[in-house]
Amino acid sequence: MEQPQKKFDVKKFLSTFTREIIVPIALALVVIQYVIQAFQIPSGSMEDSLHTGDFLLGLKFTYGSPIPFTNQKFPGYAEPKPGDVVIFRYPGEPEYPDNNPARYTHLFNALMFGNVYWDHEPEEGQPHLVHYPDGPKDYIKRCIAVSGDTVAVHEGKLYVNGVRQDTIPGRGKWTASVRTPSPRDELEPFVIPSVGDTLFVDSLSLSRLWWLRSIVAQENPDSHVELSLNLLRDGREDNGYDFADFRMPVENDRGMALNALFTRNRMVLQAPLTQGDTISGAMNFGYFKQLAAIGFLPMFDPHEKGGWNRKVSYVSFEASLLQDLEGNVARLNAAAAEKAVADSAADSTVVDSSSVDSSAAAETLPTFEIRRALLLDGKPMDYYVIKTPQFFMMGDNRDNSADSRYWGTVTLRNIRAKAFVIYFSFENDDQEFSLGNPFTWWRIPFRIRWSRIGKIISLID
Repeated sequence: MEQPQKKFDVKKFLSTFTREIIVPIALALVVIQYVIQAFQIPSGSMEDSLHTGDFLLGLKFTYGSPIPFTNQKFPGYAEPKPGDVVIFRYPGEPEYPDNNPARYTHLFNALMFGNVYWDHEPEEGQPHLVHYPDGPKDYIKRCIAVSGDTVAVHEGKLYVNGVRQDTIPGRGKWTASVRTPSPRDELEPFVIPSVGDTLFVDSLSLSRLWWLRSIVAQENPDSHVELSLNLLRDGREDNGYDFADFRMPVENDRGMALNALFTRNRMVLQAPLTQGDTISGAMNFGYFKQLAAIGFLPMFDPHEKGGWNRKVSYVSFEASLLQDLEGNVARLNAAAAEKAVADSAADSTVVDSSSVDSSAAAETLPTFEIRRALLLDGKPMDYYVIKTPQFFMMGDNRDNSADSRYWGTVTLRNIRAKAFVIYFSFENDDQEFSLGNPFTWWRIPFRIRWSRIGKIISLID
């Protein structure tokens, strides 16, 4: 007997669809937005506490979950404290493409595929969609000091409030090799600013002023922050000045400037360089002026045309380059002062000045001064008042970590989550596995670090 055909029940379908599809997706989005953050360890800066290839879950609500469609956060129930392993937004690169929040609107986070923005003012022939595949990056480090603490590094050893830290939390490591003037090994005592502290622009060295610029940019994400530098030669502006013998140490954080120096001077290495060596050559002040103004260099041509979207990525500019600039200016001024003293002593020994050939008179060396201005939305600031708590971050692998020693403090706003648990771990140091190559997938079960899965990060020691 033929069964009667059931009538399609729209109400039942919508109820089932909502229960089975819409509700789980909505709950997942709520969890992703407010509760957890997934993070993959991309480098060895936290070894041996965390390994490259560890996949973590971080708790967002601990330090405050983000409020959707704003740059604000809900209050957390705690702030990072020394010893916490923290996921945070790296302060050394722009949050918006070209560091221009007025031009770009953030559309969505594509998770492992980066972020997508809408360009309101594309150049002719460029699309409105902009893809930022590797940024703004999230970093993971250990909080080692908070607002009000004094931090210093001497011969690679960390000092907090004057006390040398002889042990590293977790399974961190440190070696006594290759001690250099790099921030990795030497950092003058630095008091981490507290809320309400006033920092005066003219009282800071250029490297510390760069740290302040980073704080201002973190605390004012919708504003344009710029450090303006001008070189005065005998009181007159000379921003096109060429340093004939600009000296720079060979350090990891100087890579960008070292490449510029090699290119400018067409250098060919006769022997391998080692960390701590010093090289010299001609450098133009304009190079540092431009970098200080924008804070980064684009890795892709910003004027490239064509395609349905435009890709952007940046390499950051570290404060140690400004330290080198200050040092080279000081060296020129010291040479000018020394020559002036020598000339004065020589003049005092001349009895009959008429016997001196005026054409052979010693030339006076110029003196230099770097004028600086910190601008917020184009307006110069004489001082800045700290708005949010600040944190000093370091990797557990102290010899191989780009951290607060190089780019300064992280503000509470940039804190993303407290690292909680390792949910997966995969070893691929030899790069013999690739998601894009199905013929390597058979390696997956043999690459999983089963013993690391489920480890609570705060319990790793």
